[in-house]
Amino acid sequence: MFKSEKKLRKLYGALMIFIYGIFTPITVYEWLFTDGGFPLTAVVVGVALPVMRKNHLNQVREKEGKEPI
Repeated sequence: MFKSEKKLRKLYGALMIFIYGIFTPITVYEWLFTDGGFPLTAVVVGVALPVMRKNHLNQVREKEGKEPI
C-alpha cells in the first residue's frame, strides 16, 4: 500500500465517521422530531460515499500499478 492510498483511506475513514456518526443521525432526528423535510441529502450521501470511496481507491491503485480491488 502506497502513501497516497494510506492517506486516502484515513480521509475516507474520517468522512465515514462524520457522515454516519454525526450528520445522518442529526438530519434524521430533525426530520422526525421537528418540522424539517425528508433528509434526502443524508440518504444520497450515505449511499454514495462507499461507492465513491471504492471507485477512487481503485483509480489510485491502477495509477500506481496495482490490481484494483
